[in-house]
Amino acid sequence: MSRLFEQEAGPQAPREVRSPVEIFSLLRNLHLAREQLSITFTDRSQKFQSFIIKLDNDSKRIWLDEMIPREGDRFASQGESMRIDAWREGVHIRWDCSGLEKVMLDDMPAYMAKLPTELIYHQKRGAYRAAIRRSLAVGVKLVHGKKTLSVEGSMIDISATGCKGRFKGDCRTLLTPGDVFEFCQLDLPDIGQVAVEIEIRHAVFDEGSDETQVGLRFRQVSALAQRQIDRFVNHLQREARRLEKEDLF
Repeated sequence: MSRLFEQEAGPQAPREVRSPVEIFSLLRNLHLAREQLSITFTDRSQKFQSFIIKLDNDSKRIWLDEMIPREGDRFASQGESMRIDAWREGVHIRWDCSGLEKVMLDDMPAYMAKLPTELIYHQKRGAYRAAIRRSLAVGVKLVHGKKTLSVEGSMIDISATGCKGRFKGDCRTLLTPGDVFEFCQLDLPDIGQVAVEIEIRHAVFDEGSDETQVGLRFRQVSALAQRQIDRFVNHLQREARRLEKEDLF
């Protein structure tokens, strides 16, 4: 049985993935999220950046964008072997590539290679983090008694130990890393309102969306609240597995 979506108690040792279905699923996630790839050519110390721009499971091919800095294109055109690293949601994924073939894809230069037959999957985050669709509208409310401060937003993702929320406008001066909010209300669908204490871990403002994304760590969680959070995370986990299987087949 696949372990890609299991919730773990702590960081795991690296493991080899050889299942074609798992490999394609992991690479597809990197592709859809447009996660950056770090490319290191054998016997060279410089690192280059690229992205997966196409995958094809039938032909077992993968296409990468041109590299940054552009000097990487010269090394790739020479057929040099390389190691490719990527990170997504606390997981480090890496694989070796014996060489790339320069091609045109949709009238744009690209590089094509065979899908790897083996990659290394290293979960470094201690708890599975489940993404939450905007349509689900999971609310999160923070109350700071000493500052007489209250802010409301919605949740982006959640794990057993914390979550990430989005709040309208630039909230960086209100939500400073290290600050503790005595009351955080999570409005979990089909479960209800769950109250926990939280610590601000980071706050990043995005001018384009006029939103501040804030990392929150749960503190002093009661046994009942933890069971409710775990139940919600497990529900999202099962739903993610179901949707992924539908996409693959």
